[in-house]
Amino acid sequence: MTSAPDDIYDNTTIPLAASVWHSDFDQETYITASDIGEFLRGACLNISAIQVYILCLLHDHAKSFEMSRISFICPEIMSSTRIKADPGAPTMYLKNIFQAEIEKEKMGNPNLTNWFLIPYNQENHWNLYVMDLRRGYVYIFDSARDPRRTDYAWGILSL
Repeated sequence: MTSAPDDIYDNTTIPLAASVWHSDFDQETYITASDIGEFLRGACLNISAIQVYILCLLHDHAKSFEMSRISFICPEIMSSTRIKADPGAPTMYLKNIFQAEIEKEKMGNPNLTNWFLIPYNQENHWNLYVMDLRRGYVYIFDSARDPRRTDYAWGILSL
């Protein structure tokens, strides 16, 4: 983790390990003081803040996540903006993740993921999808369900 001097960008670079986000390569995200300020004021919670929070959860509770076999899906890839721009990319991302789970099962690997947690951002609103691969269920946690809002993630998850 590195920080830029306050007078230049006022941001911190956070490494995102490929293994956490089911990606082919490591990435980075940036979080700024204004991101944190908006979150603390209740004005906005952006994707970078969610990613950092997930990394903190994994760091502080690694053993619990391993025992419960919970994994996270990258909220940036599953955002409505990315889905609308190129629905094929998030679809392929999920397909590769689920295919890897099938391969683990075929090889007798006992460390199969039971639940995938999918933070989803659309129109400045966050939902949490919890996908149970073994049962084929998706649970939706939405504090402000609006039937007028088009749910772009559901179209991909229901495949």
